[in-house]
Amino acid sequence: MFKLEISKISNNLEKRLRDSLPRRVYTLTGRGVMWGLIGAVLIYSLFPLVWMTITSLQPEVHLFTRPPEVVPHKWSLEHYIDLWESNRIFFYYYRNSIIVSVMATVATISLGTLAAYSISRFEYRGKDFLDNSILLVYMFPAIVLVVPLGILMSDYGLTNSWFGLAVVYLTFALPFSIWVLREFFNGIPYSLEEAAIIDGASRMQAFVYVVLPNALPGIIATAIFTWSLAWNDFLYASVIMSQDNMQTLPVGLNQMLSSANPPWGQFMAANTLVTIPVLILYILVQDYLVEGFGAGGVKG
Repeated sequence: MFKLEISKISNNLEKRLRDSLPRRVYTLTGRGVMWGLIGAVLIYSLFPLVWMTITSLQPEVHLFTRPPEVVPHKWSLEHYIDLWESNRIFFYYYRNSIIVSVMATVATISLGTLAAYSISRFEYRGKDFLDNSILLVYMFPAIVLVVPLGILMSDYGLTNSWFGLAVVYLTFALPFSIWVLREFFNGIPYSLEEAAIIDGASRMQAFVYVVLPNALPGIIATAIFTWSLAWNDFLYASVIMSQDNMQTLPVGLNQMLSSANPPWGQFMAANTLVTIPVLILYILVQDYLVEGFGAGGVKG
């Protein structure tokens, strides 16, 4: 009873305070709190990236100063130059990651759009089982399939192969892309395709010129998801790619730290070169990502 009375008194005081303040002041206070929280989250999220970039631009002799220099007195590109001159295998890692990511993304989007469209538009035997098993396949932890997929790639001679690693990534990216794109196709009125077919278009022409443009946000969202999965993966790349010149960026960056005296300046420069392009890509397609993942979660 006592707690209930305290709660009532607190609510009454809050209501009186809100009613006594001008509405504009109350609104500005709420917005100030909101933007303050957003700013705190941004600082917390961006600080590692900013610190990594600043460290990569400091001379080697200033990396271990105490206290650390938040704003360096001297800027230098020596770590990037050293990375190019003395650690050129890093750029092989960069090449491998780009090729594997592009292959996995193109294959996922090509197969995912066709599979999702068939589930959304056609009726055939086994459709319900296929539809229900898609999400189940995606729920398997990555570590569970490391040994089976490693053995399978070895038996077919696909280890140390861009194609083999891209096929491995399909096992995780494809179910998710089908799940998201299916919801997009379900949200596109079938009457649009019927109108195109009545005007003389074939089924494939209606799919390419009518359905795909309307599903573009979902396609871009799944493409970025697949790219990120392939770009950031360490587990499968370390198992499938054993040759030094075939390894991808996550594995290569890990090897840079395995030496007795890690080149921290080069390591920070390498991480900056890896992170900045991905960050720019996310900024350019952020609207499509929000629309794609949001629609995939609410349509049905």
